[in-house]
Amino acid sequence: MNQLTQEQKQKIIKALDSKNVKGPCPRCGNNNFILADGYFNHSMQVDLTNVAIGGPSIPTIATVCSNCGFISEHALGVLGLLNSKA
Repeated sequence: MNQLTQEQKQKIIKALDSKNVKGPCPRCGNNNFILADGYFNHSMQVDLTNVAIGGPSIPTIATVCSNCGFISEHALGVLGLLNSKA
């Protein structure tokens, strides 16, 4: 399995810092987080009775609380981490 490069990680961390993503974990108050070593891609659905494959999605990166494991996802587009074609 491929992992994020150090360059990708630094770019993500810089983007999170620029948005002032520095608060403690909302569940346990811990201040230490781990950056997930890959992206998530959430498919958007307009009908709950069928599953559409393909189409619009929201790509995210996650931080994980190092104490309780709470996962916080952040949309790559809002962070400015998607290319103009995405």
